[in-house]
Amino acid sequence: MKQAIACSVFALLGLSAVSASAAKVSVPLPPEVQAGGTLTVGINCTYPPAGYVGIDGKPAGYEYTMVKRIAEAAFGSTDKLQTQCVNDSNRISFLQSGKIDMILASLAYTPARAEQLDYSNPIWVSNLQLVVPKESKVNDYADLAGKSVVTPTGSTYQTWLQKCYPQANLLTAQTAAEGATMLTQGRADALAYIDVYGFNFTQQQKNFKVVGTLAASAIQGVGVKKGNKAMLDWVNTVLEQMRTNDEFFKAFAEQVKDPAFVAKYRNIVPGPNVKLDYAKSGALECLK
Repeated sequence: MKQAIACSVFALLGLSAVSASAAKVSVPLPPEVQAGGTLTVGINCTYPPAGYVGIDGKPAGYEYTMVKRIAEAAFGSTDKLQTQCVNDSNRISFLQSGKIDMILASLAYTPARAEQLDYSNPIWVSNLQLVVPKESKVNDYADLAGKSVVTPTGSTYQTWLQKCYPQANLLTAQTAAEGATMLTQGRADALAYIDVYGFNFTQQQKNFKVVGTLAASAIQGVGVKKGNKAMLDWVNTVLEQMRTNDEFFKAFAEQVKDPAFVAKYRNIVPGPNVKLDYAKSGALECLK
């Protein structure tokens, strides 16, 4: 992006904010959702802390909490919410085929994707960084020459690495979790993925560290089927309520709980005085 964004931003709703902010939505619920009586959302299931399956076998994480807020705006509760685990390689086809009503799974904006689906108002910003073993001599992307780096199939990071660092030996995995396993097993020298995923990973895996310049800054949104204006208008109304109430930053601070990490987000999380703009997204721009 033209001007680097400080860190990735989760536009996510904390549990404590759900009931407090379930204000009535002025835009009518899309006819197909009303008729079907359910809302089906494609979510991340292997991407902590945003979206994952908890030890109880149920969906959890920031993005999932946001999905619950949207469902509550639709039906007054989450009873009629249905979720579908998706990954970078299948989420758009699931949307286009009608298997899901929307995507809320780290969907970075690119012009190519915008031809395949409609994006909601922006909801967060992501940046790429690398996760490597603590003893690794890889400190930035230029150090990947001749090294194996893994990233999820279909992600913007796959395209970015192919374009900007073709000298790296690029590997792909179906999910970030699979890529992380390849890293821990020594089948890859580095994992390239969203910085907050790397932060979470290294909190659990103390033998690894996050390195590299913040790169491939991408503004993300909720994806709906191309041309479904009723769905797009309704989702945008719900998200605007959340932005006006500053629910995004409150939730992020509540869930991440790391003061130094959270402090970077105040001025770049959607809020009463902060709006994001897809025109400033630079998901595929190489570093200067």
